[in-house]
Amino acid sequence: MQNEPDALLFARETSAHGKTRIVFYGVLMLAVIMTTAVHETAHWGAGTVLGHEMAMSFNQAHALVGATVSARDSILITAAGPAITMLQALVAFVLIRGRGLRLAYPFLFAAGFMRFAAAFVSLFHPNDEARLSIDLLGGMWWLPAIVVIVLLALMWSASRRLGIGWKTNLACYLVSSVMTAAIVFGDQLL
Repeated sequence: MQNEPDALLFARETSAHGKTRIVFYGVLMLAVIMTTAVHETAHWGAGTVLGHEMAMSFNQAHALVGATVSARDSILITAAGPAITMLQALVAFVLIRGRGLRLAYPFLFAAGFMRFAAAFVSLFHPNDEARLSIDLLGGMWWLPAIVVIVLLALMWSASRRLGIGWKTNLACYLVSSVMTAAIVFGDQLL
C-alpha cells in the first residue's frame, strides 16, 4: 500500500479508493486543526510555565494586556509554538521514512503549510519565526526561510517515499488553505 500511485489519493473514483481519499483528507483536516491548537497551546503553556498570565484563542496566545514580559521570556514564548510544530513535522517524517505510514503525511503537510503561511503573513506583520529572527539574528527572513526550506525538504522526501505526487499535494494545499481560513476567520468571529 505504501507505493500506490498518486491516483489513489486524488484522481480515482472507485469506492475503495474513494474511501481512502476520504480518510486521507479527513485526517488532513484534523491535522490542520490539531496543529493549530497544539501550536497555540505551546505558546500559552510556555508563558504559563514562565509565570505569566496568558490568554488564548484558537488562533493566538499572548500575555494578558498590560503584563510585563521580559525579552528573554518573550523569545521563549514565541519560540514554543514553532518548536512544537517542527517536532510534529519531524515525528511524522520519521514515521513516513521508517514505516511508510501514509496517514502521517497530513501531519507533516499541516506543519509545513502552517509555517509557510506564517512566513507569508510576515510580509504584512512579523509572525513567530520572523520576530525571533529579528530578535536573535537581526534580520527578519533568516529563520522563516530556514524553517520553510527544511519543511519543504521533508515534505518532498516524504512525498517521494510514499509516491505522493503534485496532484495530491495541490489538493492538500487547497484543503489546508480552506481549513486555515476557517480557523482564522472563525477565531475572529468568536
